Amino acid sequence: MKTVRRILSVSVAAAVALAVSLPAAPASADGGLHAVDLGTLTGTCCSQAIAINDLGVVVGSSQVGTGENPPERAFRWKDGIMIDLGTLGGSRSGAGAINNNGWIVGGSTLPDGSMRAFLWRPGLGMINLGSLGGESVATDVNDSGVVVGYYVLSGELRGFRWVNGVLSDLNTPDGSGFVAQGVNKNGKIAGTHVSQPATWKNGITVLSGIVGEGTAVNDGGDVSFDSSQSPAVVGVWRANGTVLTLNPPPNTVDAATTGINESRHTVGWRVTPAGNFRGVYWSELGTPHLLPGLVPGGQSMAWGMNSLGQTVGQANLTATGGEYHAVLWTT
Repeated sequence: MKTVRRILSVSVAAAVALAVSLPAAPASADGGLHAVDLGTLTGTCCSQAIAINDLGVVVGSSQVGTGENPPERAFRWKDGIMIDLGTLGGSRSGAGAINNNGWIVGGSTLPDGSMRAFLWRPGLGMINLGSLGGESVATDVNDSGVVVGYYVLSGELRGFRWVNGVLSDLNTPDGSGFVAQGVNKNGKIAGTHVSQPATWKNGITVLSGIVGEGTAVNDGGDVSFDSSQSPAVVGVWRANGTVLTLNPPPNTVDAATTGINESRHTVGWRVTPAGNFRGVYWSELGTPHLLPGLVPGGQSMAWGMNSLGQTVGQANLTATGGEYHAVLWTT
């Protein structure tokens, strides 16, 4: 349930934190969810939650220092306790996904500052999954331990799959790239191929007619996507080949999807004409619900969800921007 923008989310979040928010939507628009502040690793700014498994364990990244650009570290939050997952020897790391066995994947810097995909397992810690080119980042892991992600080769993003210690390339014979974003229990991978939403399962299938990204896949094979066209189009590419367009909330000029669960509930965010972000939860029929912030008028972004509909992301601590914390939206 990942997107490339998810891995770049630290810089995106910083931009959101500096913006000025519009008044909050009415409470009736929130789909019955309320926001829980998960805090940070060090008690200072800032943190964001990226994924949650069906047991309610949350992962993401948290800054661990002060100053203009403090490093961030991958974290795991469980039962109210947030722990630092460490790094591969560098100063930075970020977690992008967790499966129901507690396996966590993401990216971490090495001592030389370059980025590598990692896998963290309870009791075993963090290992380097390597790369087929330059830098790499892991974006998802299923309950069978299949990890997917992307690496950089000659300045281009290319997808990989890691299974039992073996790293393989997901790209086509002609060299055109497939950037892997999510993987389901059956090994179906969602991602992006030549600027179009696509899936990979023994070959690439493209959702034609849309310029954008495939952002997540559920265990039934439904894929959430969003477009780079204007006005934005967000939707679900159903396993039966039909497409459900998700309705944007009023006053929306841009929108993105970041996660989908087995009930075809979808999460992401929208942007207003004034440039304000707000987390959105779409029902299986495509009806949008604006997620509540931590304060009235505060901005937010939703990054992932589990099969129970619990959603995670980040939200500002004030209506005028500034610090943001990892958030869990739950009933």
